[in-house]
Parts: sequence; structure tokens; C-alpha cells
Amino acid sequence: MTASELIQHLKQLPPATKIVVRGYEDGYNDITELTKRRVKHNPDAEWYYGEYTDSKEADAIEAIELFGENRNEVK
Repeated sequence: MTASELIQHLKQLPPATKIVVRGYEDGYNDITELTKRRVKHNPDAEWYYGEYTDSKEADAIEAIELFGENRNEVK
């Protein structure tokens, strides 16, 4: 998905809509970071790995990683 595609989806939502990412094992978390990444498509990745990997190569794609974590205190 590109930024333009994401913006078009977000424009259709009420402004107060919560945006979340999947939790480590279950549930969902608030987005806590947006990080610039340079990635490259890995067509040979197994299904349980991400489709893209970090890359420093000249043809790497500029991307933004949405990251979230559970900030609840450990009990």
C-alpha cells in the first residue's frame, strides 16, 4: 500500500477512529512509532516471514514501518 492509498482509506473514516497494529501474540496495540525503512521485496520469503526485508541496495524502496507496543506495566 502506498501513502496515497492509505490517505484515501483514512479520509473515509471519522477523524476519531482508533488506528491499531497487531499485538505480539494476540490483541492490538496503539501505534507508537513511524520509522523510515529501506526495503526490498523478497519473492522467495516463506509464508511466515515478511514479504520485504531491510536493504541498503540502490534499488531499495522507501517505506514507513508502523510500530506499536503494549506499554502496560508487567505484573
